[in-house]
Amino acid sequence: MADLFSPFAAALADREAAARAHKAHGGKVVGYLTNTSPTELIAAAGAFPLQLAAGADATPLGDRYMEDLFDPIVRAVFEGMLAGRYDFVDAVVLPRTSDSVQRLYYYLCEIRRMGEASVPEPLLFDLLHTPWYSSAEYNFSRIGELKIALERVTGTAATDSSLTTAIATANARRAAMRGLVAQRREGRVTGVQANQVFAAKGAMAGADFDAALAAVLAAPGPVSDAPRVVIAGSPLDTPALHALVEAAGGRVVGDFHEFGEPMIGPDVEAGPDPLRALMAHYHRDVASSRSFPQSPRPLVDFAHACGAAGVIFNFYAEEEALTWEYPAQRRALEACGIATLCFEGQPHRAEGAALAAPLTDFVRKLTIKVPA
Repeated sequence: MADLFSPFAAALADREAAARAHKAHGGKVVGYLTNTSPTELIAAAGAFPLQLAAGADATPLGDRYMEDLFDPIVRAVFEGMLAGRYDFVDAVVLPRTSDSVQRLYYYLCEIRRMGEASVPEPLLFDLLHTPWYSSAEYNFSRIGELKIALERVTGTAATDSSLTTAIATANARRAAMRGLVAQRREGRVTGVQANQVFAAKGAMAGADFDAALAAVLAAPGPVSDAPRVVIAGSPLDTPALHALVEAAGGRVVGDFHEFGEPMIGPDVEAGPDPLRALMAHYHRDVASSRSFPQSPRPLVDFAHACGAAGVIFNFYAEEEALTWEYPAQRRALEACGIATLCFEGQPHRAEGAALAAPLTDFVRKLTIKVPA
């Protein structure tokens, strides 16, 4: 079973390989950050959508410009841009749904203005997550502006036909990802394996990802009866914490963060205006730290659906938004009999020496549950 996940592990070992190959054959590459970037629109405009993720823990170049309170993934991406790691990327989409990502847009604009480094052209996607009609209309104007910018970068029109095709392809991929989630909740896919799939989704060529995932779904692994755990909090684009949980005797059956099940979301609803349908999806159906109002209910429901006996919260030292929701989430979970453990002030990559003992103690006390 482990060999079936090797394409995803290989993609994570060299996240830019597929995109570089696409560029070498004359294609365009558009990077993006966060799950609120409309990748369907990037694809419809003829570009390879590349999700940018952390590549280094040290950021000596970025430290000249960027304060250390930025999200560590954003800091690492900024470092990679200054170092020329993304010299093949034509532009990068940066949604304002994350404070660090929005500020990265301003930093890149200033770097380009000063001529300090050759970095990809930053494109701000000014997406609002307030649940109002006026916000929806504002978002429709902004996604229209993004469409024009992407067409300028790629030289390809994102027509209604190409956008409809891109949406259908993305919906089919979402369906396959739900199949992975189902196997995971059955205890047939480990947390490490699932994280590899989630993190590789934005790095692999679409057809290669679909084929590799189909192979996984066609050969389900054996069922594990280890205590079930959900990880929530800051986005984890590496499986380091998952490996520690599973070494402690637990099983990570759900990820309630950007590189987990929230990445999938519901399908984009078909309609006569595919651009408006896409806008509605990213406004209404994709959560962010700036979604309003916030409620602990989605995490509680998610933990129940996963049959989780415990939820582990993991927050980066730089986390500014999600920690505000933690107290209410903890109380709601514990009121339902779901145990919680919180790691605050964490580095980007989980450190085993500091976490092994509390994880082992936490998992040992958990009861075994089944999904709801």
